[in-house]
Amino acid sequence: MSLNDPLPFKLKIPGKDTLDWRGVRSISYRLNGLLNLSSDALTLEWKARRHTEHVGIGGVVDEVDESPIGTMRIPCELVSRARVVGWLRPRLQMWARQIDTFDGIPGARPGMLSLRIRRPDRRHAQAIAEAICQPQSALSSGDD
Repeated sequence: MSLNDPLPFKLKIPGKDTLDWRGVRSISYRLNGLLNLSSDALTLEWKARRHTEHVGIGGVVDEVDESPIGTMRIPCELVSRARVVGWLRPRLQMWARQIDTFDGIPGARPGMLSLRIRRPDRRHAQAIAEAICQPQSALSSGDD
């Protein structure tokens, strides 16, 4: 697998459950995306899906909404550190040099982003993590 191949990921967004006189409402989110590494930047693309289930006197209402595709380009020089953690549920974690680097990405914390990846993609994610913090000349010349 080449560094130019996209890395599929998921973003974790907490759901929300409410209970009031109108009934029970449960909202869950699923965000899937792709991370692409170029010689000088990371590009993240994601699509969000919101599932709302409302149970009340009138019955059950089930709704699914999809958001437009979100995109963010992050220069590699703004990422200070990246690593893959976890075996059963691996994640690619990245720390930024500026607190607002990952602003606008759902589920990101100030200065930190954690992307859930599939176990078979762990080696590819590790190669990307190592390449992110290398000098730009190493990124443009490496294929693996």
